[in-house]
Amino acid sequence: MRSVLITILIIIILGIVGYVVYAQFFAGEEQISKALKLDPAKEATYLSKVGDTKGAYFVRMFDVRWNDLEPEKGQFNWEMTDLAAKLAGEEDIYYLSIIWPYVNWDQDTCHTGARYESERDPEKGGKLKVGKPCDMEAYKSFLTKAVERYDGDGVDDMPGLKIPVKYWEVLNEPEMQGGSTGGMGEELKFFVGTPEEYLDILKASYEVIKAADPDAKVLHAGMAGVQQSFQEFWSPIYKEAANYFDIANVHTINTDTKRDDLYMIKFKKYLEKYGVKDRPIWITEVQYGELQEEPKDIEEFNQLIARSTVFALALGADKLFYIENWLTWGKAKIPEQEGAGKEKIQGEKDEKAAGPQLMETDPNDPTQKTYLNLVQKINSFGSIETIKEEYKENPADNEGASSTIGQYKFVKGDSTIYVLWGKADLPPEISGRVKITDIYGDVEEIDASEIKLTGDVIFVEKM
Repeated sequence: MRSVLITILIIIILGIVGYVVYAQFFAGEEQISKALKLDPAKEATYLSKVGDTKGAYFVRMFDVRWNDLEPEKGQFNWEMTDLAAKLAGEEDIYYLSIIWPYVNWDQDTCHTGARYESERDPEKGGKLKVGKPCDMEAYKSFLTKAVERYDGDGVDDMPGLKIPVKYWEVLNEPEMQGGSTGGMGEELKFFVGTPEEYLDILKASYEVIKAADPDAKVLHAGMAGVQQSFQEFWSPIYKEAANYFDIANVHTINTDTKRDDLYMIKFKKYLEKYGVKDRPIWITEVQYGELQEEPKDIEEFNQLIARSTVFALALGADKLFYIENWLTWGKAKIPEQEGAGKEKIQGEKDEKAAGPQLMETDPNDPTQKTYLNLVQKINSFGSIETIKEEYKENPADNEGASSTIGQYKFVKGDSTIYVLWGKADLPPEISGRVKITDIYGDVEEIDASEIKLTGDVIFVEKM
């Protein structure tokens, strides 16, 4: 009898264990099935989304500001980032998030004096201090919560999240510390501290992000340019930072015809000094001409956009994020929900609508037509081949290279598009009837023998 009871007990125990294992297995399966992923084809595109453009996906506007999200220690307010995440789901946006590791209740414990104060606390009407976090454990705890909320792994996610955040940029231009950093009169102050202190922030952030979401990619803060003064700040960082970022990051502001390469040539050489040769390079601020003024020669301006985009991609840039200041020149408007139209800047909060909005692109504006044509023609190519390339490197500290001849072959599956400029012979592989598209998207069908190459950029497709 005792043996029968023991046998029954063993069967019951095995049944319970089996049920638990079964339940955990299928709970795991359910967990995996809930995990959100980015579409690989969309993730592999090259040009950022300007306004409401279809066919472009990446936007650099998902700011994770500790000061806004945990304004009082232990009290979180995710309202604005949740609204931005909701917009991503509605508009098919892939965010590059910028992390701002500052909150005044932490800063006040170790940073004193006006040198740490920046004009970056508009909600509270005060000045936010921007030194290295005093309590790094508190910062890491906050960042863990932020990454978990938007990583889409099904654990502690934002309710209703549809598109996860998989790219994180640790701060912005930390070398910009007020005064006239860079020698061009900038008064920007994004960080106050040493290169070593920024490196501490980068290391801690990288480790936290990877622990919370192993699939996430981390960018170091955008280097404000490749001027010598900026290099002096970044050199101590690059000596040790190679294991703490996945994607290298640089900016090009006030770009003109002496910087057709968008700093790619200088930046690649600079990275190679520190053994960084295998990382993708993103240019997360691409801005042309004067930031606040409409260009005097709009045709030259638009040719520069087209030429530099292609040239930088051919040199190895993996993504370009445009600062779309042309949308603020009064040429494009987004209607209010009620009443007349009103100018909007991308990401600006509308008092009558919940959360950020995207501005409408204007298909009749020549600069926007130039951008839209680039998206249509080359945003999703699979490979690029350089046929012929000639350029000169300019000597000034804030200059790059000027392209004189560019002949490139963009290939995606069975589709090939040639992008050409400069006075040179037509590549011999282009023959017969072809379709010629100018930078604005205007199309002409001619025989290849009729093509006369000039300084203007053209797109050529065989028929």
